[in-house]
Amino acid sequence: MDNFDKPFPALAIRKRKLVAGKILLKSLIYAFAIFGLLFILLLMIVTALLRQDAVPAGDVPGKGILTIDFNNDYPEVSADDLFSELSEVPSTSFFDLIKAINVAALDDRIKAIVANVNESSLGLSQIQEVRRAIENFRKTGKKAYLYSTGFGNFGGGTSEYYLAAAFDEIWMQPNTEAGITGLNFEVPFFRSILSKAGVQAEFYTRYEYKNAAASLLNDKLSPEYRKELNKLGGSIYSVMKEDICRDRNLKKEMFDKLVNNAPLSAEDALAAGLIDYIGYKPELIEKAIQETKGKMVNVLDYVSSFSSGYRNLPTVALVVIEGVIAEGESYANSLRDEAVAGADTIVKQLDDILRNDNVKALVIRVNSPGGSYTASNEIWYAIKRIKEKKRIPVVVTQGNYAASGGYFVSIAGDYIFSEPSSITGSIGVLGGKMVLSGLWNKLGIHWGEVKFGENSGILSVNHKFTPKEKEIFNRSLDRVYKDFTLKVSEARHIEITKMDKLARGRVWTGIDAADAGLVDAVGGIDEAVAWAKAQAGIKPKDKFEIVYYPKKKTLSEKLSQLVSGTPKISVNKIMNDLGIEMNDINMLNRMKYDLILPPLKISM
Repeated sequence: MDNFDKPFPALAIRKRKLVAGKILLKSLIYAFAIFGLLFILLLMIVTALLRQDAVPAGDVPGKGILTIDFNNDYPEVSADDLFSELSEVPSTSFFDLIKAINVAALDDRIKAIVANVNESSLGLSQIQEVRRAIENFRKTGKKAYLYSTGFGNFGGGTSEYYLAAAFDEIWMQPNTEAGITGLNFEVPFFRSILSKAGVQAEFYTRYEYKNAAASLLNDKLSPEYRKELNKLGGSIYSVMKEDICRDRNLKKEMFDKLVNNAPLSAEDALAAGLIDYIGYKPELIEKAIQETKGKMVNVLDYVSSFSSGYRNLPTVALVVIEGVIAEGESYANSLRDEAVAGADTIVKQLDDILRNDNVKALVIRVNSPGGSYTASNEIWYAIKRIKEKKRIPVVVTQGNYAASGGYFVSIAGDYIFSEPSSITGSIGVLGGKMVLSGLWNKLGIHWGEVKFGENSGILSVNHKFTPKEKEIFNRSLDRVYKDFTLKVSEARHIEITKMDKLARGRVWTGIDAADAGLVDAVGGIDEAVAWAKAQAGIKPKDKFEIVYYPKKKTLSEKLSQLVSGTPKISVNKIMNDLGIEMNDINMLNRMKYDLILPPLKISM
């Protein structure tokens, strides 16, 4: 019997040795591949850095023409990772763009601006801020030219043309179109497909205008949702039409007619007075050079030439809160489609400002659709703490979005600027869960459960809320809503009895929010910095410094970010390869938060 059984253990050992050998061999191959990849990546980084050092930004000539490509990305927080180091086009933030135009207006060396746009990633409020900067540039007597190879792609060029209208001259390439087709809102609804999969959304809101979960709960726009979109769209379209008609000396009725007949050919756009010339870009450049006798200066080189040359100056700190607000660390890089404003990161930045004796004022830039209530509350408290301990003025400037949790953190400021078409407000709360019990039944999966505490499974996705759990959950939403509205009431000096007309999840444009008292004035970064300086006692001609947060990462931090971010990078790549829009996924992902803007698409 011993002899008979002996081969089996031996055979098993040989199999384990064979498997172990294969694993060892694969591990060695993968290890060499990883080390090789890291070596190549490191070599690319060093080469990129050497290339950047070897080709420094050129000096600004005595007569310069500032060139700006609005088709490039100008994010609120510029990419700051290893991949951005390898880019041929350095990442430039929206703040850098605005600063460059404003500095150029007062720089005797810069004689004109030549820009181009056909499809821009700038949001509407950002465009309004750029327009104002261009208008201020022109008020100094300098000329601004804009070239386009066509506004939008067949349609969707309304926002690009809105930007162009602020320039002295608009040129279009022959045989192209101006796609000024107007404004369109689209909202996805997933209730039917979720139901087919056996998934049910169980969400509760405060109140009827808090529509972030409507895409999961309904099959179409509710009357309240449609009313909100009509109000929002009407306000945005009205502002755009007013500005364009003033810029191009058009009657509003004529503009509506042009929009309803768009896309328009370049010839029709010229005949209608929407543009000034049809031609090719070299012709425009030649004209600009002849009129100014200047040389071309790229905006990226111009920004890199800025240096205060002074130390220990009075400082205005600028903190950018970009993306969905969440607990933990912030992240934003070129391979992720939506930034996350992490409370831990932002609070650390605010603590750094608290310890900086040179900081005399604080500007908070908010560009966020909202997010976690607890994270928003944490940031709100950190801003309030700076006001109390440092006794410095705090001003907020709202970007494309400062809604829900984004509005919550805004009210910590002493003064709030908002662009006319910023989307703000949404003072409300929602919460709930996706119930997967129907899906498990379809798949034949059964869950057992053992509970210690009646409500220990309240957030389990395996069953709906019990009547008691539903009551407890809604009581929690009531507490959050009461806290949110009370904080707004105190910060904005609005009687709590009047809050019902402003809250309940309603969304406002910046210009309407100013009329309602939810913000103080129309303006952007430039106006916010000017207000902060004045309140801090920094005179207009005094030298001062702006310290931008988030600060640039060190090389070790970028390496750490690369390693920790690799799994998410891979998932994004797979999703894109499968043809799944990451923006749509991100809209769904937002709904896990309790203070968030609805997942809607705005096409212009």
